[in-house]
Amino acid sequence: MAKGGARPGSGRINQTYKISVAAARKLQELARKYGNDPAQLLEGLVNSHYSTLQAEPIQDDIAQLLSLLTPEPQSVASLAKRLRMTKSQLENLIAGHQENLIENGARIHTATASEVQKAIKLPSRTNPTELSYYSKLSRNLFST
Repeated sequence: MAKGGARPGSGRINQTYKISVAAARKLQELARKYGNDPAQLLEGLVNSHYSTLQAEPIQDDIAQLLSLLTPEPQSVASLAKRLRMTKSQLENLIAGHQENLIENGARIHTATASEVQKAIKLPSRTNPTELSYYSKLSRNLFST
C-alpha cells in the first residue's frame, strides 16, 4: 500500500510543490520540531496562506497574477503572455499594486545588465522618485 499523497479514490488532489533547497531545509526543521510529515506541513502552510489571501478583496488581475507566481522566478515576458497582457500593461498593473503584491508574497527581482531591455520600470523601493528595472517575479510561499 502506498503511503502519503493522494491515493486513487481518496477525493484529494495530488499536488506537487517546487521549493528551493533553503526552504526545504526549513520545512524539514519545522517538521522535526512539530512532529509532522513534511508534505502535510507544507500543505497546511500553503492552505493557510491561501485562506488569508481569500479574506482580502483583491482585484481579478492581481489575483490572477498571484496565482501564476511560483517560488522560482519567472520572466516578465512569460507572465505577460500568460496573462494575455502587453509588457506595459503588466508594468502598469504591478506599479499600481506593488505594495499589495509584496504583502501577498510576491517578490520582484531586479534586472541584471543583460536583462534591462526586457525588464519593466518601477519606482525603487529605497527611493520612490527613481525608477529601477525589474525582470522577474516569484512568490514566497512562507510569507505571512
